[in-house]
Amino acid sequence: MRRLLPLFPLLLTFCCLTAETSAQEKAANIPPRNAKAGDFAHSPLGPLGGRGEVVADQATILVLSLGEGGPSVEAGLRKGDVIIAAAGSKFPLHSRDINQIDGPLAALGNAIETAEAKTGRLELTVLRDDVELQLEIALPVLGKLESHKAKNPKAQGFYQGICADLLKTRRPDGAWKSNTGEDATRYVTALCGLALLGRGNPEDLPALEKIAVFLAGPDRRGYVSKDFLEPAGLSNWFITMSGIYLSEYVLATGDQQWLPTIQHLCDCMAKRQAEDGRYGHGITSGYGGKGFNVINTHAHLLWALADRAGCEIDQDAWDRSFLEIEKSTGNNGGVRYWTSETGYWDACARTGQMALALSLANEERKLRKNMGEYLQENHRRMREAHAMSSIGMIFGTAALKRVNPKGWRQHMDSWSWYLTLMRQPDGSAEYIGGKRNNGGDHYLGKPHLANAIAGLMLASSLGHLHIFGNDQKGWMEQAD
Repeated sequence: MRRLLPLFPLLLTFCCLTAETSAQEKAANIPPRNAKAGDFAHSPLGPLGGRGEVVADQATILVLSLGEGGPSVEAGLRKGDVIIAAAGSKFPLHSRDINQIDGPLAALGNAIETAEAKTGRLELTVLRDDVELQLEIALPVLGKLESHKAKNPKAQGFYQGICADLLKTRRPDGAWKSNTGEDATRYVTALCGLALLGRGNPEDLPALEKIAVFLAGPDRRGYVSKDFLEPAGLSNWFITMSGIYLSEYVLATGDQQWLPTIQHLCDCMAKRQAEDGRYGHGITSGYGGKGFNVINTHAHLLWALADRAGCEIDQDAWDRSFLEIEKSTGNNGGVRYWTSETGYWDACARTGQMALALSLANEERKLRKNMGEYLQENHRRMREAHAMSSIGMIFGTAALKRVNPKGWRQHMDSWSWYLTLMRQPDGSAEYIGGKRNNGGDHYLGKPHLANAIAGLMLASSLGHLHIFGNDQKGWMEQAD
């Protein structure tokens, strides 16, 4: 018990997002609104610069801030303006419904995309002090965003900007700093590393190797003790994700010096598994022994990639964990939070990771097909995943690319507005969360996750990583 009690604040930080209140509401003495309940959301305004706020059941975007010298500032947009229409069309209502992506943000993103594809002129209708104004914003003509095409100039231009920002924002040791300590830093570094690796550029090899060195740790055991019991805490998250990055790195480069580290991480997850195949955040099963299926799916993805890289996988551990996932998977293909009937609203990360693992291992063809169909049917809710919009969008997108290409193309087209609003004037990405709990992403660090999410979505069209369908080893050695 002495070991577990200090974890409670971290778990609350990881899994919960408290009610938030805007500065305007505080000044007006308006009762708090709860972001976790979907009452409101904040979003970047894409290449316009700045950030805006949408509120449930309202058809407007409140301008919260503006970047210096951006095109919207030059056109006369001001902080406090309320955008009510773009390109002459009023916005639809913002909805709390996680299955609904239409709304003011999608409408604005689509209008920006159309302007950049055609004339370069975006007309906004705004309210300022109850007076309706028309503003015309000049944007560069960049062509159409077709993120499902590997050679789309606009998509790949954005991806290059993301990678440039990733390289610029690293710490000297090659890692990307989280908000809450080194365990979280390892997790977000692995995600950012995958985004950089997915570009497939041999010039990135020094940076990619530095990431491997950081994740392997000074003793090359991935910061895990010889007996696998330390650290405890939330360590299963970074243990699995570190091994996923290292495995993809070995598959890309053929550099086998990292196999002992990956093997240690794989063995750790086998050792930490309960007799019933369940996991928790750390060394014991969570939630009163009910387990935590997202750790199972992380472990399966690690094992599947590690097996491809050349490690030995504990088949009994795989089988026990798979039985838990099988019991937790509904007829619709979605993987529940645990084996009890908990529903599927946040299932895309679990389902995506497990579909990937089964595809990589070439097992359970019917089941992984069913999972791919679930992801296609529910791709609009992909941002909702364990208080982490990031892993839903990353692994849901990856699984669609690998097991359901038709669903992946539909998904990428449906979310083009999202990528457009993430794209900043300097070429980097800014974070857009889900409609509910984004506390886990805050824990990891939203600025870096924005680059990881958008980068890996765009990398999916290139198909270099094994999670995106590549089955070739040493593929980077042969890259153009």
